[in-house]
Amino acid sequence: MKMTKKKKWLIGSAGILIVILSAAVFIISQMTSGSEEGKLDPEASASYNMQIELDEGDLFRISAEIDVENRSKDDWETVGFYFIPNAINEEETPGLMQDPAITSISSVSASGETLSYDLENNQLLIELQEELEPGEEKRLKIDYTLRLPKEGLRLSQDGASYFLAQWYPMLGFYQNGWTIEDFDLKGESYHTNYSKYKVSYDLPQEFFVASSADDGELQPSSSGTVEGERIKDFYIAFMDPEEWITRTRKANDTQLRMFFPVGSDIVEETAELAVDAYSFFEEKIGDNPFQELDIIANDGYMEYPNVIEVASDQENLENVLVHEIGHQWFYFLVANDPFEHAWLDESITEYVTSLFLADRFGSEDYGFGSAADMASYEGTNEYSNLPLDEYEEIEYVTTIYGKTPIILRDFFNEHGGEEEAFRFLAAYYEEYQFQNVDTETFIAFFNDHFKEDHSGFFEEWLK
Repeated sequence: MKMTKKKKWLIGSAGILIVILSAAVFIISQMTSGSEEGKLDPEASASYNMQIELDEGDLFRISAEIDVENRSKDDWETVGFYFIPNAINEEETPGLMQDPAITSISSVSASGETLSYDLENNQLLIELQEELEPGEEKRLKIDYTLRLPKEGLRLSQDGASYFLAQWYPMLGFYQNGWTIEDFDLKGESYHTNYSKYKVSYDLPQEFFVASSADDGELQPSSSGTVEGERIKDFYIAFMDPEEWITRTRKANDTQLRMFFPVGSDIVEETAELAVDAYSFFEEKIGDNPFQELDIIANDGYMEYPNVIEVASDQENLENVLVHEIGHQWFYFLVANDPFEHAWLDESITEYVTSLFLADRFGSEDYGFGSAADMASYEGTNEYSNLPLDEYEEIEYVTTIYGKTPIILRDFFNEHGGEEEAFRFLAAYYEEYQFQNVDTETFIAFFNDHFKEDHSGFFEEWLK
């Protein structure tokens, strides 16, 4: 995620933020082989089949059939989901400073039988009539309506276009119980696993469609079905062709599909930079196995699987675009809990963004300019790996997007420079692609990779 315009007041003229390393528990007193330690095998999995209908009054009617599998050793009496639209209002999220989402669940069922549920903040707990035993699977059906916030953050309607982020019941992580944190706008407070998706849509007119699936040819449509596998969370947007123009480019084997507001003056610059950044990260870190990336210039400053929302203006184009592209490697293809370990995606992504810009413009000072600005602000926290709710908003920004990328820069400047940094990150990416990692995993792999115990280095900034 990049800082949005709604948050820029927090840091004055510093501009755009991006993050590098924050983590959780440090428990390594000697160098260990981290290849197997710390891997977080998911204990709950889901497969989604969802139908979206939009009427002419901007109301979505959504039906979600979700096959949930118990991969834990426990018998489940409940199944837990994130249902973030329920938290996008002033009552659940004080200080929201935007229009609310309006949602209502009409039914929750399994095999035609109505189920009871509890909905508080963004936690949806469904009570099962019979316990779901280890290895068993249950199909749950959730029907609801949804009206998007006008010009909202992430989940949003802007004019006659609709941007659906975190719009459906997303199965939570199960680890000795359902771990579903309250919604927190400072960062990403939801943690979901790789899943299979089938999403059908029926719309009152033709729209450009951009989603986490492979959408294919760039043509407006009013109905269709998109499908994808190994996707962490599913994003879909419907954009009015009268409000948006499109471009396509190839970056190696990947199709970049780009969407700009009509009249945009940064089309060609965005396209060129996107190709260069994507190609750079594939060369330096590793191949992205997906064949399509959608880039939407709607000032969302946010990453999703196979979709990014970037700046629509010249001032914020560069850092935001490169940062969100970098997130496809760190957040999507190597996953982590962003509530507990935000540094593992945000800080590392900001670090590689800065390396790209330094390489492109031949200046480390320029490349790390945004991170250095953030790090220079008062209010950074001593530790980069606190849970999201333990940071004040300004110190989350300055610590995760500023201080931590600079820490990584300084370490690698003393240990082989950019070449060694990317050698390490490529090995890390190869080892943990399509897996969940935590701070302990990262540290163990780091020590193993360098064949040296760096406990002292990590203890300075990880709690």
